[in-house]
Amino acid sequence: MEKPVIALFADRGSEQLSYVAEAVKREGGEPRMFDIQLGGASRSRVSYGTRELAWDGLDFAGIHAVHIRCTSPNTPPTPPPMLNMVSYNEWRGRFLREQEYQAAAYGFFEELAARGKLVVNPLTAGYADHNTKSQFYAKLQSWGFDVPRTLTTNDPTVAASFIERIGEVVVKPAMGIGSTRLVTPADRRRLEEFRCCPVLMQERVRGRVARVHVVADAMVLALRIRAEYVDSRTGTAGFDHYAMPAMEQQRIVAATRRLGLHFAAWDLIVTEEGRHVYLDCNPGPYLLWIGPEFVAAVLTQLARYLVTFARTESLSAAAAAVEPMPPVAGQ
Repeated sequence: MEKPVIALFADRGSEQLSYVAEAVKREGGEPRMFDIQLGGASRSRVSYGTRELAWDGLDFAGIHAVHIRCTSPNTPPTPPPMLNMVSYNEWRGRFLREQEYQAAAYGFFEELAARGKLVVNPLTAGYADHNTKSQFYAKLQSWGFDVPRTLTTNDPTVAASFIERIGEVVVKPAMGIGSTRLVTPADRRRLEEFRCCPVLMQERVRGRVARVHVVADAMVLALRIRAEYVDSRTGTAGFDHYAMPAMEQQRIVAATRRLGLHFAAWDLIVTEEGRHVYLDCNPGPYLLWIGPEFVAAVLTQLARYLVTFARTESLSAAAAAVEPMPPVAGQ
C-alpha cells in the first residue's frame, strides 16, 4: 500500500515538528515538512484558487491530512523606539506585507478544509478563542464550565474594585501565550498604567495544575504538573499521571470539538475539593516540555488520526483509530 503523504507546517527549524514527522513515519505515513512563514528565510511559495492548490510547488490535491504546529504564521514587526519619516514608511511597508502574508496563509488552510481535507487545526476559527481569552472564558462559562472570576479592563478604578473584592489576583496576557503572575502590593500602586492598555485579571485559584491532551474524540493523556509557582511552567519539577473523572473527560472532549478543534492541550486547576477550574485551551500546544515518554504518547495518537484520515478520508474512522488514555493504576 502506498504511504499517505501528511503535510506538516511550522516555523522553520521547529524541533517539535520533527517529533511529529517521526510519529507519522511510525504510523505508516510519509511526512512532508513546510515552513509556514511566507516571508521567512525559506521564502515559501503558495498558490490556491479555482484550480491551484500548492505550497512550495507541491500539489495538495492528493494530500488529505495536514498538521499545523504554529500559533502565528507571521508576526507583524515591532516598530523601533524612534522613527523618522523614512524609517516609518519602511516599517509601515513591512507591516502591510505581514498582513498579506497572514491572509494568504489563513486562506490556504481554509481552502484545504473547504475541499474536505483534515486540517489540525485551522488558523482562523480554531485559534479565535486562544487569541481572545476573555471571549474564551465567557464561552466556557455559558457551557457550564467552572472558570476563575475574570475581569478585562483599562479602567484603574474598576481594577482596584476587583482586587479589593477578590483578594488574591493574578494578571495574564489577554491573548496567545505568556506568563501568569500574582498582582503584588507594588502593582496595586501602578493601576493608573492600566489606561495605557487593557489588562486581564483573575482570581487566584489554588490547587494543582493539570495538562489534558485531547485528540479527536479521546483524552489521550492527562498530567498533573509539579510546580510551586503561580505559573506552572516556571520551575516545573515534573509530571504525574492524572486519573481524570470520566464525566469530566467527556465534557472536555465535547468542548474541544465544540471549539472546532481536532487536537488541543487544556490547562486547568484541580482544587483540593475536586473542582476543575478551566484556564486555557491550546490549539497548537508545545509538547516537548513534558518529556519524551509523554510526548510519544500524545504524538502517536495524533499521527494515527492524521494517517488514518489520509487513508480513509473518513473522520469517524480516524477518530475510532485514536486510543484513549488507559485507566491510571492506583489512582
